[in-house]
Amino acid sequence: MSPIAPSSLSQSPFGAGLRLTEDRLDIAEAVLAGAWRTLRAAGFGEAEVQALFDQIADRPEDLARRLRRMANAV
Repeated sequence: MSPIAPSSLSQSPFGAGLRLTEDRLDIAEAVLAGAWRTLRAAGFGEAEVQALFDQIADRPEDLARRLRRMANAV
């Protein structure tokens, strides 16, 4: 079972009443695992990667804004 079980999404950061389905959770977990592997391969230590993920989780609106800016610059 996924570590992010649907029951844990009752306080969803995605907005009132919005929940991710199991399929979408699986996709998101695969993407995050890929990001983890990429950062590790780039020389980030495990603690650095965890700290980065924690920082992103604390400021999701900032991350969304930065990602939109990067996507629009391409």
